[in-house]
Amino acid sequence: MATHLRTNTSAQLAADICASIADGLSSDDATKHLASLWESLTATGDALSAERRKLERALGRARARLAVADAQWDPEVAAFGRDVVDRTDGRRDAPPYTRFFKDVSPSAAQAFGIEREVKQGRAWLDELGRNPDEPLALKWTLRLGSVTNKLDGSAMQRADGLRALALQGTSEELYVEDINLELDRLEGDLKKLFPGQPKRVAAFLEPTRPKRKREVGSTDEGPEGEDS
Repeated sequence: MATHLRTNTSAQLAADICASIADGLSSDDATKHLASLWESLTATGDALSAERRKLERALGRARARLAVADAQWDPEVAAFGRDVVDRTDGRRDAPPYTRFFKDVSPSAAQAFGIEREVKQGRAWLDELGRNPDEPLALKWTLRLGSVTNKLDGSAMQRADGLRALALQGTSEELYVEDINLELDRLEGDLKKLFPGQPKRVAAFLEPTRPKRKREVGSTDEGPEGEDS
């Protein structure tokens, strides 16, 4: 009779189902003693849902910061490239241009992914550090270091956010597994309480049934639930 929830059921939907089950159980004197567990599962789902919302917002913020950092890094690299070219009188086959752009041009570096941009920025900083008193190093070490560090830090924050959400997803899957286990137990308990009364047993498990399409003139979309 009970319909198991899909493993990808959202924590909030699962919590809503648990709340409905808890309310149904508490409304019958014969089943009141079973309601507390479902109230507890409801609270767990609410907490998981709130945590997901917090993590998703944090990840959105991290992505926004990373986009800005990337947009700052690109023009600084372009300006760095122009300055190096100017110091070689426009030649790209002589130092210092060949020191910094032997393997990649400034424009090509701007098309890299974030990880490669950070790696390339570090390589330029290492090269500048070989002679920290030269004009190029004095002008660009802090500037390139600033935008590269910001890009790197923002990328790490995004990665942390993604990892946190992945762990959150695991917690939510385990939560749904717990609900499905308790649904099996609940169905067994209800059958013992109401032997030979399948409709009465089914009434308590109604919240797990899949949504029905709304009929014309209906004001109720039907029970909340998902197929296994």
